[in-house]
Amino acid sequence: MLKTRTSRIALTALLMLPTLALMGCAAPAAAAPEPTLVSAPPSAATPTATPTATPKNEAADPVWPNERCQDEQLAAELVERPDLSVANREGFVIVLTNVSEQSCSYYGWPGVLLLSADGTLLTSRDDKMIGPAEPEPGALAPGESAQVEALLTEVGTYDCTPTTATTIRVLVTSDGAGPGIDAPADLQVCGDARSDFSGGPSIPAS
Repeated sequence: MLKTRTSRIALTALLMLPTLALMGCAAPAAAAPEPTLVSAPPSAATPTATPTATPKNEAADPVWPNERCQDEQLAAELVERPDLSVANREGFVIVLTNVSEQSCSYYGWPGVLLLSADGTLLTSRDDKMIGPAEPEPGALAPGESAQVEALLTEVGTYDCTPTTATTIRVLVTSDGAGPGIDAPADLQVCGDARSDFSGGPSIPAS
C-alpha cells in the first residue's frame, strides 16, 4: 500500500515538471537597466564660430569709376551765376568739360588761381570751403561736364587798388602737378592778393 502511494506521488511530480518548465519560460525577463545619459564634451573639430567685427575704415579712399582726370583732358569755362551771390560776394561757376576720348573720374576740391594779363598771381582759392562737406567721386564720359561753384568778395569791400584778373586757372591733376586748365575771366580783385576767393568741390554740372 505504501509503495503504491509513493508511486502515485512520483508520477504526479513527473507530470508537473513540464508545467513548471513552461511557467519558468513564461516568467517575465528582468527589466534592462535604463541607460545613463552623459553629456558629450564639446568637439574640437566643430568649434562655435565667433563673429568678427569688420573694422570701420574712417578715412576710406574714394572708389574711382575710371582713371583720375588730368588737366590735359579738360576744358574750363567761367560762367556768371548771380543766383549764387551773397552779400558782398559775387557768385559764379567753373564748368569743366571732358574734351578727351577717354572717360575719367573727379573728386574733391581742385586748385583755382586768378591771374593778371602778364601771368601774375592775384589770388587763389582760400580755405573757406563752400558746397557739400563730403563730396562724392564722379565720372566724366567724353563730352560730359562737372562744375565748381565759387564766390569772390567784391573789390569795393576793401580799401585797395583794384586790378583785373583776366585768366582763371584750374588745377585738377593730383597734387597740382599738371599745367592747369586756363579760361578767360574778367574779375575785379585787389592788386595785393587780399581778395577772398572761395570754391567748392567738383560736382555734376547743373
